[in-house]
Formats: sequence, structure tokens, C-alpha cells
Amino acid sequence: MAEEFYREYMPIINGLLDKHAIEVSIYDLSEASSFTEIFIVAIARSNIHSQTLKDRAEEILDSMGLTYTTEGENGSKWTLMDGGHIVINILTKDGQSYYNLDSLWGDVPNKKFFDLDD
Repeated sequence: MAEEFYREYMPIINGLLDKHAIEVSIYDLSEASSFTEIFIVAIARSNIHSQTLKDRAEEILDSMGLTYTTEGENGSKWTLMDGGHIVINILTKDGQSYYNLDSLWGDVPNKKFFDLDD
């Protein structure tokens, strides 16, 4: 994935990392999927941390003027925020190993970012 491609989504990535997401991955699905162009996966440390990451993602999406829906936000291993051309997934560590989303999109252009405080 060209750096220019994910650059416009860096506010989301940095916002999630600022709230100490363990890992944030961005996938370019523009050539591989008809349901979205950008797929972001953030890994939370716990259910409570997942809520914090969701709240931060909502703040950023709101500031970007994007309309979105949220599913699975109450104590779930997986929260999905669907903004049409961008989908943000927030998973707990248990959810990450259970749903294994990386295996679905591992063959498309992607980039991973990590919490530098870890």
C-alpha cells in the first residue's frame, strides 16, 4: 500500500494509538471488496479499553464529518463501526484470536502500527 493511501486515515490510527491500542492495522480493500475501501483493526487490552477506543474513534469520525453506525459495543469481543468506505473494528485480545480478521485480508496491501509505550 502506498504511503499516500493510508495517510488520510492517520488521525484515526494515531487517535487509537494515543489511547494505547496494542496494535492498529489498516487494510486497502479498494481492489478486493465491494463493501468498503478501508478496513481498520484495533486491538484493545480489555472490554473497558475497547469502549475507550470506540469513544475515541467516534470523536475522530465525527470531526471528519463521517456518518457511521456502531454494532457490538456493549461488552463484546468485537465492536464494528461502519462508515461506508471505512470500517473500523475494535477487538479485545480474545476477539482477535477468536475472529482472526488478519487471516481474511492478509493478502491485500496493509500496514501495522504498534503502541510504542508497550
